[in-house]
Amino acid sequence: MSFAEQQTIVVIGSGMVGLRFCEQLTAFDERRRYKLVVFCEEARSAYDRVGLFSFTAQRDAEKLLLARRDWYEAVGITLHLADRAIHIDRDRHVVRSMKGVNVEYDLLILAMGAYPRVPSVHGIQKQGVFVYRTADDMEHIVTSARKARTCAVLGGGLSALEVAGAVSELGLLTHIVQPENQLLSAHLDRAGSQTLLRRIRDLGVNVHLSKTLTEVRGESHIQGIVFDDGTTLDCDMLIISDGIRSRDELARQAGITVGEQGGIEVNDRLQTSDSRIFAIGECALHSGTKFGVTAPGYAMAETVAANFCGDSRPFEYGDLSIKLRLLGVDVACFGQWKADTENVAVLSEEDAFAGVYRKLLFTMDGKQLLGGILVGDASDATTLAVLAKTGTVLPCHPQDLMLRRCSESGESSSAEVSAHNSVRVGPPNFHRSGPASTYVRTNTDP
Repeated sequence: MSFAEQQTIVVIGSGMVGLRFCEQLTAFDERRRYKLVVFCEEARSAYDRVGLFSFTAQRDAEKLLLARRDWYEAVGITLHLADRAIHIDRDRHVVRSMKGVNVEYDLLILAMGAYPRVPSVHGIQKQGVFVYRTADDMEHIVTSARKARTCAVLGGGLSALEVAGAVSELGLLTHIVQPENQLLSAHLDRAGSQTLLRRIRDLGVNVHLSKTLTEVRGESHIQGIVFDDGTTLDCDMLIISDGIRSRDELARQAGITVGEQGGIEVNDRLQTSDSRIFAIGECALHSGTKFGVTAPGYAMAETVAANFCGDSRPFEYGDLSIKLRLLGVDVACFGQWKADTENVAVLSEEDAFAGVYRKLLFTMDGKQLLGGILVGDASDATTLAVLAKTGTVLPCHPQDLMLRRCSESGESSSAEVSAHNSVRVGPPNFHRSGPASTYVRTNTDP
């Protein structure tokens, strides 16, 4: 096929999901049927957003890069850095950028991600108030933290706890302000959340539950925050990490169908209401669901790339398991962890003194593991997640798996292995997301 016969795919967005699509398409497209043009509004190419919370230790955002500019050049991708796409002309099939670049497309991929959700309260624009989303955000936070003493983090999800840990490591007195009545409500049950709460408070981080922000106090710079119950909290920094909203404004402007609560509607092939245009990642809305973790976005990218190259597969949700360390506390959840049907057997244990919680769900016959929650010690999470995902017949009794008495041969050991003596199994970087080029696992947390 000659270069002139190639079709042009324009990708709007160069985050982790956009990069994953580029990687997969270049791998699948052996006949070189497509040429890729990518618009990236940031000055950096794709980087590990999930690793941003470790930026406080690295002090070098370049170390988070997943693909440098020379990689794009090597595989023949045209990359427009620091140039945001601002208009889609569906009649002429043209994307126009902020810098006046016009590119005609045959197919268009929308991978714009999401914005932090910012509450509309008085004073929210004051100096010292930050959102936590990009490398630039983190650079500004680190710079401001040098002059601050107390920081409040609004939100109780994965990202909020990660940034709270980063701020605490910078030496600031840290407060987590959660509008809901528990932490990590999307990933933990009440008992698991309570265990995590106690562990975090033991570390010296203050946690305020069921607190709704109503005002940011201060003149030009933040001096404190006010809650709906009239109570206040003094602080000289506020970081907002309380959920996201899909970046669907380009689609709206172009007349592409979006959901009532936001998100670009897509079918099982990730097509929007315009058959030439596809949406993947956090900006997409599939069957009424928006995803704030990376794995489904990767699955979307792989599905579209494979289908462009001759496959015919529907989108299936990626692995939604998580395993990570939040403020020094191991947390994991995998598979079906909610006992919302009668055909589920549940085993759980809680050690309040060790700060460990363990809950596993099984089929009623005890032959298969369905899912679980681990807090305080997630050393065997990888093994358990694989058992749950594959539906493998258990090598031992559920009680022995619960108490970690299964040997590698599948036989049950008579000795009970305590949580603090258990051996870590599997790769240590089984996590909710990671570099697109090495992805084998599953936060902007929403």
